[in-house]
Amino acid sequence: MRTLFTTLVLSIGCGNMTSQQLLAIGSACTKDSPTRSVCGTLDRYFCDTAHPNGYCKASCHNDAECPTGSVCAGAGMVSPGECHKSCTQASMNTDCRVQEGYVCKKKPDDASHDYCDQD
Repeated sequence: MRTLFTTLVLSIGCGNMTSQQLLAIGSACTKDSPTRSVCGTLDRYFCDTAHPNGYCKASCHNDAECPTGSVCAGAGMVSPGECHKSCTQASMNTDCRVQEGYVCKKKPDDASHDYCDQD
């Protein structure tokens, strides 16, 4: 009986701990509020408003932590990086928001693959 009670208390107390992606990595976005992000669950997903028209990102330590179609850039041994939209030089015009000042970074030092970022 004690085990059942403990399990019930833990289930109720923990709530939903999953993160949810609402917009694709690299999407235009607006500034996050203190409790919400249009990009997804806060702390994992966020809008980087230092980029033109905002840029949805996610925190990461490696590519496996990024959603499909994105790559982890800038991760260090201890500090996290940020998921950026993957691109190719051949399809940069459709992969990246070129008309908003984004480019496909070619062979970047801080990632395993080309990715879209501000120029």
